[in-house]
Amino acid sequence: MSKHVKSPAAVIEAYAQGTRMRDTALLKSIFHEKAVMTGWLGPDFLCGGPEPFYAALEANDVGEEYTCETVHVTVHGKIATAQTSERNLFGLSFTNYFHMAELPDATWCLTSKPFRHD
Repeated sequence: MSKHVKSPAAVIEAYAQGTRMRDTALLKSIFHEKAVMTGWLGPDFLCGGPEPFYAALEANDVGEEYTCETVHVTVHGKIATAQTSERNLFGLSFTNYFHMAELPDATWCLTSKPFRHD
């Protein structure tokens, strides 16, 4: 886990930066090793770890017009939720819902990412 991610908002910023820059090392540092991604990509229901997401980033350009807008971040003690709106990720748009947890070392990480393709 990344030792510099000290808040849920910083996790979401790192997610957006890692995605924009195709920095899978950064993304791997903010996703918990047992994190799950669940959602709809067109007609396909996907459920598993973030590895296919990393592979897609490594294999494809993100897109010059990529944006990731944070809709909200809510913190309740040692857990948090967030919603983002991504545009132009591989030419597609997504609504993401993140679940985060604060670890014993006081760093935050993503534990799940439910998403839907808009």
